[in-house]
Amino acid sequence: MNIQLTCRLMAAALLSLTAAGCQGDEAQSSAGDALATQEAEATQQCVEGFSGIKNCATGRAKVAKSSKGIAVSGLADVKTDGFTSVFPRATIWELTPDIVGLGATGQGLELTARDGDQVVSSLRIGLTGNGDQVVLQPTFTGTPGGSAYRVNLYQNNRFLGFQHYEFDYGVNSTWYDIHIRFHPINIGFRNHSATSFFDSTSTGACVWSFRGAPGDFSLDVDGKQLKGDYLEIVEEVKEGHYPYTGFSGIDVKASAKDFTILGESFVAGK
Repeated sequence: MNIQLTCRLMAAALLSLTAAGCQGDEAQSSAGDALATQEAEATQQCVEGFSGIKNCATGRAKVAKSSKGIAVSGLADVKTDGFTSVFPRATIWELTPDIVGLGATGQGLELTARDGDQVVSSLRIGLTGNGDQVVLQPTFTGTPGGSAYRVNLYQNNRFLGFQHYEFDYGVNSTWYDIHIRFHPINIGFRNHSATSFFDSTSTGACVWSFRGAPGDFSLDVDGKQLKGDYLEIVEEVKEGHYPYTGFSGIDVKASAKDFTILGESFVAGK
């Protein structure tokens, strides 16, 4: 994933991503909301996947167990077709997918983290119309008007460097590196829990991540291109704003020929 320059995104484009964000009073995710979500799931086609996670089809998609994992078919429209992963309230989620033909229709991939029926954060991977270039468009709202964020790069768990982005910027990358199948890409989301006073990431900040093989990802820092195996997009929550500290589901939508969940896991919240 070759992270190159940033591109200014229209505010309207970000607002088109449905999100309530990593902020607010968690009591708003009431028992009534959870019940409504469960009732909606009852009308969907669902299977029990990895780690006891319930995978439910959305839109025109279908889910079924296969010899490799969970097969998701019928992915024609990135706005409607995909699956929802439902689990007990968690702080960490990870997915290892095998995706074929993701860029064929030019629609891309969208991920949304939810707490009950309230959206916590979103990440859209969309085509720019310039060859195989894509833009990663995260939505964070821990700060009114949208949270800024930074992109961190690591190699073998060693921090290499970072770049800062304003809320209305997107991160340019290349389509080839995102959907290449030689080394499966692991996609993750978490609500960060600070480990010490010196932790630069706020407790509750939303973090999207990509893990691949050594050198899969690169980042330009002060004119120098760095390469690593782990890249994360980290919300920067301003002081005085209350972020979420957990979530209960992830929506994955795509337009693709084949999509198989090879592995999926979560860490339950306390």
